[in-house]
Amino acid sequence: MRKSLRIFLAVSIALLILPTIVSADAAVVQDSCVWVSQDIVRIYFTVVNFSLPAPVCDLHFIPEPQPPLPECALLSAGSPPGWSSFLNPLGGADWYANTINDCIPAGTAKGNYWFELDPGFCCYVVQFTDPTGAVILEQEECFTLCGKVPIEERSLGGVKKLYK
Repeated sequence: MRKSLRIFLAVSIALLILPTIVSADAAVVQDSCVWVSQDIVRIYFTVVNFSLPAPVCDLHFIPEPQPPLPECALLSAGSPPGWSSFLNPLGGADWYANTINDCIPAGTAKGNYWFELDPGFCCYVVQFTDPTGAVILEQEECFTLCGKVPIEERSLGGVKKLYK
């Protein structure tokens, strides 16, 4: 009886989650994160346009909540070739395609976008806009920050003993 109940629950959860994954029109997918200094994390991401009716030409990240928590205000941003990035006054960042040919059409993806922040678990409202600047999709995206690699303090003599 317990096994059939677990199977029923697993199938029910899958049926609830699967339509939201399959029906996504676009997404921001975190690729990686690296520590660029002791206090700053850089998060790399890819923009995927699954099926939006127009190409994605701009992205706008707006931290939640407003005003943003100090650790969620973006410190800098970067973009792949063909795109430009700027910090916005709301504590987020904006990315713009430099030409219409640099936009992301349906069925394609573009990576190598990034932003830096003081570490914290942060969520943003992401606005995807078309070539006219009209918002064609708005959704929440949350980013997981990478953990720090622990550093053991040792003296040079202690390290030398390890390799004798």
